Amino acid sequence: MKRFHARAAVLALLALAAACAKQPGPGTLVVVLPEEGEIGGVEVQAGGTSTLLDRPYASASNNAVTGSSTATLDQAQVEAAFAAALEARPILPRKFVLYFKTDSDELTDESLAAFEEVFADLAARPHYEVTVIGHTDRVAEAGYNVELSRERALKVRDMLAERGLPTDTITVFGRGENDLLVPTEDEVAEPLNRRVEVTVR
Repeated sequence: MKRFHARAAVLALLALAAACAKQPGPGTLVVVLPEEGEIGGVEVQAGGTSTLLDRPYASASNNAVTGSSTATLDQAQVEAAFAAALEARPILPRKFVLYFKTDSDELTDESLAAFEEVFADLAARPHYEVTVIGHTDRVAEAGYNVELSRERALKVRDMLAERGLPTDTITVFGRGENDLLVPTEDEVAEPLNRRVEVTVR
């Protein structure tokens, strides 16, 4: 069984799930998993037949007893069939965006609450690397904004360090008014541009 054009999370197992065959034997089971609410597709070829799996939990199997077949499993069946593989699967990277008050390194009240999500994600990872990138809007001079963006990134780094994260696992950058989330003219205050992006992997 060959797989091509894979853009979705896919699991393959060298033993059929009981739900897929009454008499499972040696073979392969391929299942497409949704990834962060999105789905791609995988083309599976077996016995001269090509099948496109492009729905969440769509599966194809190739078994010496039952031959080739396709089905749609439910989440519980997938978790039972691939328990060991799912347990060993690395946690996917995540990006968090925190916003700041005007001309300061002080987080907005909403982002102070959102910071807890960053820490909760880190706590679930046995190993991690964190990148913190600060940004500003286009109010003030460009050089000043570079420094302000770095101060914002350092503020988030220090908040993580206060929770026990080693600072050598955190990389910090200040991008100033480059990479605007919302393009604006110069001297336009835009709250969505006053941000720090935290990527955890």
